[in-house]
Amino acid sequence: MRTTPLGAREFAGEVTGFDAASATAQEIGELRTLLHRHRVLVLRGQSLSPRRYQTFMEHFGRPVPHVLQNLTVPGFPSILTISDYVKPDGTPFGVLDGGAYWHADMSYLQDLGIATSLYAVRAAERSGGTAFADLASALELLPSRPDLLELLGCESVDEVLALDVVHRFGNRKALRDDTAAKQNLSQEQHARLRGARHKLIETHPVTGGRGLFAPSGSAMSVVGLPDARSELALDALEEFVLKELPGYTHRYRPGDLVIWDNMSTLHRGTGVSPTRDLEDSRVLHRINVRYAGARELAG
Repeated sequence: MRTTPLGAREFAGEVTGFDAASATAQEIGELRTLLHRHRVLVLRGQSLSPRRYQTFMEHFGRPVPHVLQNLTVPGFPSILTISDYVKPDGTPFGVLDGGAYWHADMSYLQDLGIATSLYAVRAAERSGGTAFADLASALELLPSRPDLLELLGCESVDEVLALDVVHRFGNRKALRDDTAAKQNLSQEQHARLRGARHKLIETHPVTGGRGLFAPSGSAMSVVGLPDARSELALDALEEFVLKELPGYTHRYRPGDLVIWDNMSTLHRGTGVSPTRDLEDSRVLHRINVRYAGARELAG
């Protein structure tokens, strides 16, 4: 197994010499270590049925069924279909945009520690990709940005460690424009997503390291700051991440498997537009797993 860096500061790595369908316990253990080192892993040329795909990801954590059950793979409530294909009757084959705004998956849930994987069943030259931003070095660089500390109402990084952020399902910037209705969730689905409160600087449940957590997307407000000041601070943190920290954008080929750690990254879908041409479309299968409850590795 070999890893080739794709971004700066060890952010994102392409792994070669690994077959997810037949990997040994030792190889999977090594891959889990690589995930937390590089935050984003790319494995090309994989061949996975839905069952093999889910079994493989269970070694990283317990699969989390998605709220959009109408767009999951039949028989697999934890595998969400993401696709730009629109069927002849006008209905989408899967989630169309794949989250076109910067976010961390399921950061609106109370329990943290989520990894995400996307497996490219089909991909076309025109179909979009996924952009990633690294959060791992943010805490290290914060002392050099007194303007950010001031916006957060803090004089030191130690004070930042005490800050809480309210997270709710959705995109902060879209909700600011009163477009919550575009989420297309039923009242029952919204009721399941009541939101949560997390530290702005969270502790990773696997590595024990501390880092900036999900300042985009579901991060709605910094507890204790006036609304306007809170929005300015979160927007400034997002800009800081996107401009000053490492990034990587992945373009999918058939058989690509991409896995990332939502505790230490942001991501968004890029370049996605609907198509009615099945052969010129993409189909990605997504699984989210919670690190707690990972399948035991057998020798």
